[in-house]
Amino acid sequence: MKFCNFLLSVFDIFRNSKFEIRNYRRGFTLVEMIIAFGVFAIIMVIAVGSLISLVEANHKAQTLKTVVNNLHFALENMSRNIRTGSHYHCGGGSILIPLDCATTPSSELVLRARDGSYIIYELVSGAILRSKSDDGGVLLEPGNFIPITAPEITVETLNFYVSGADNSGDRANRKVQPRVLLVIKGSMKGKSKVTSRFDIQTLISQRSLDI
Repeated sequence: MKFCNFLLSVFDIFRNSKFEIRNYRRGFTLVEMIIAFGVFAIIMVIAVGSLISLVEANHKAQTLKTVVNNLHFALENMSRNIRTGSHYHCGGGSILIPLDCATTPSSELVLRARDGSYIIYELVSGAILRSKSDDGGVLLEPGNFIPITAPEITVETLNFYVSGADNSGDRANRKVQPRVLLVIKGSMKGKSKVTSRFDIQTLISQRSLDI
């Protein structure tokens, strides 16, 4: 009798073990798979959206950096030509005669470059234009002007303050080296809707000794 009870107990254990194994191997239900797929889809949508936002932000930053580099290049070009030039002229009168505008700024500056040609910078419709020629008549022709700032840059103010360029007085008594104060204000905007403003002032002194 005891032996029969022992066999029945072993049979029950074996039967329960097979049942548990069979339940363990039965797989996922349809509801479980739908829930898992939904959670995975939500995570993927969030991850892809974040990735797209990062790529777009990086693209906007690179575009703005390109615009800033263009502005920096334009200012460096102007500063280098002014620093190595001579015969600065701003205001009215003949553009080939040196003329100061220390108190009343001008949005136009004419100078003689190191190679002997004449260069003129002026502000037209939010862009800085440059004209260069050996002939004063060609220098003022509209077709000879080219923009040196990108379309994404809007220059609102371009002022030149020139002092020490007018050498009509006693040159022996001059104590001031010719210099130009450049003031530029405006805004720039890349492909984003964010507008960045800039306000730049720099004092440029003539490199060659002229006192």
